Formats: sequence, structure tokens, C-alpha cells
Amino acid sequence: MPGFLAESLPPDASLYPAPGTAIAAEDGEVLLTILRPEVNLALWHRPIPEDFTQGLAPLLAHAPFCAEAEGIVGEATDQLAARLPCPAPLDLLLDIRRLAVAFSVLAECDGRARLRLEAITGPGCPRWHADAVGLRMLCTYRGAGTQWLCRQGGAALARTLPAGPHRAAGQMAPGTVAVLKGERFPGNAGLGCIHRSPPAGAARLLLCIDQPGRIPVA
Repeated sequence: MPGFLAESLPPDASLYPAPGTAIAAEDGEVLLTILRPEVNLALWHRPIPEDFTQGLAPLLAHAPFCAEAEGIVGEATDQLAARLPCPAPLDLLLDIRRLAVAFSVLAECDGRARLRLEAITGPGCPRWHADAVGLRMLCTYRGAGTQWLCRQGGAALARTLPAGPHRAAGQMAPGTVAVLKGERFPGNAGLGCIHRSPPAGAARLLLCIDQPGRIPVA
């Protein structure tokens, strides 16, 4: 899979309309748009090669599980690998490391990150919600992706929504890298990205990357 290399925001301001906007592209530089005040969801659409997907089968055979690690990105990736129920494909670990480096740059974490890789067999977080974090990165490697709403209102609005499907919801495809802006991002209170887990189905392999120090590692 391609790595993430970018140093500056795309210059075309016409890409960024109203607050609460979701921006999507097939170029990794789109993730930088999350730093725009009006953007609360950046989506990098990228395909997953078939051989990469097939290589995840041994991990998913151990579902459900959850492995976590936190620290300098390289060390945290090694710790995460050691806590998985079976050896992970090298391509997966390299991709996790690349994404964690990109996230650390976006979130200004000095080369650190909190990693969580989990195989989910149940409903996950089925209710609409906005996270009480600054930034969060998600990537579903296999299975149904996270659903999201491009609406203002943040956590307060999310609490009023029924747990079921929403006609205006988008859904992330496998391989898509998403950076979500939460309620604790500076100046974003009440505007956090509203999202939820998809309905329960086949096992999902989900990567979540957070800023370090906020959530205890099990």
C-alpha cells in the first residue's frame, strides 16, 4: 500500500465549504484537510489488494480480540504485534506504522501514538456518537466500515438520533483511512464528527489511532 507523504495543505480553498464538512479523495494528502476549521472528517479512499486481504484471514480466525499499545510509533507497533493472538502479516504492520506516523504529524504528538487493533464480531458502538477526543484515525481493513453523518451538532445532536440506520449516512469502504475531528479538538466543541459502528455481521478488523496519554491502555 502507498505510504503517506505530505508537508502542506492543498491550496484550493474552494474545496472547503460549510462547517462539519467531510472531504474525500484518492490522495493521502486529503488527510491534511482535517486541520481546516470547517472540516470534521477527512477520507482517504484507497483500494486493498486481494492478497493483502487474504493475508488477514489467520488474524480474523481468532476474533474477537483487542490489542493495544502506546508510545513512540515504531516501539508501539512492535508492542501491538506482540499482543496479537497470532503473527500478523508484515504488510499490515508496515501499514499501521505508516498511518501512525502520519497521524502523529497531524495531531502533533512528537512521534507518539496510541494504537488499537481489534477484530469485532458484535455490534461495536451501534449508537450515533461524537468522540470526546481531539483527532482520531480509523481504518477498517476487512469487513464493513464505520458509518458517518455529515451534520453539525456533535455529541448533543448524536444523543437525539435513534440507533438504527440513517438515510443520510455515509459508510467507509475497507481500506479507507479516515481522520475524525472530535469534541475536544480546539474550537470544535459541539461539532465533533458523528459516526457509529455498522450493524453486526461478518468479523471486522479495525485499526484505531489516538493521541497518546488520554485513554488508558489495557
